Amino acid sequence: MQKITYITIILAAVITGCSPSRKAARATGDSEKAALAGNSIETVVLNNLSNNSFYIQKADIRVIQDNISVRLIADIKFKRPDSMLITVRSRTGIEGGRAFITRDTLIIRDRINKKLMVGKPEILGTKYGIEKSFILSVLGDIVIEEKDRAVTMECIRGDFRKEYLVGGKNVEYIIDCQRKKLKQAYFEGDIKTGNITIAMSEIVNSGKVVYPGKIEINDDLKSMAIVLEIKKIESPWNGKMGSVSGQGYKVVKIR
Repeated sequence: MQKITYITIILAAVITGCSPSRKAARATGDSEKAALAGNSIETVVLNNLSNNSFYIQKADIRVIQDNISVRLIADIKFKRPDSMLITVRSRTGIEGGRAFITRDTLIIRDRINKKLMVGKPEILGTKYGIEKSFILSVLGDIVIEEKDRAVTMECIRGDFRKEYLVGGKNVEYIIDCQRKKLKQAYFEGDIKTGNITIAMSEIVNSGKVVYPGKIEINDDLKSMAIVLEIKKIESPWNGKMGSVSGQGYKVVKIR
């Protein structure tokens, strides 16, 4: 349980943010249906989870750091356009931490140490190596510039692989051409964070929702590995977010 707060911050860093992919989030019209029948990058963008509000009701998480493995449970609520609430619990159901994030706000409640940490979301990208614009890629969303969406995918052995410059950052995507879903994202980091690879597998197609059942996050510095398995999801979702109130908690600014 001592590591839960730290892991909550990690999850907050890699799961939420504001991405260009949300420009594609709108009702499906005739032009989009036509795109879905084709083989362009736009067909992959249309499968992004963040096109709708969603609620991951249960996600099993395994974190490996310094040869120590910690197993946790999380639920993740996302409300369009940019609000997310992440709650992390022990396997016995005891809440360890909760993070609320929007475009410009970050609040983390450390229930173990009775601290309420506040700051800006940008600082998490600096600390953990995934820029804000790419963060939803952790749940299988593709983030790409508008000009690249109409490009036809040239698939080799069922995959499309290409490097892009998005917001001044280099990223390489591997896309499953049949499922029209991201299967790997590789982010170029720096000497402090290392390069980060996010691998998605066990793709689930449930009605209009397409998502990876298993997500593995690794950096080439091998400082930490995270395996996240989505067990239950509701999308679209119209429920309430909840709160991160911390009455009696010590307020700490995240630096």
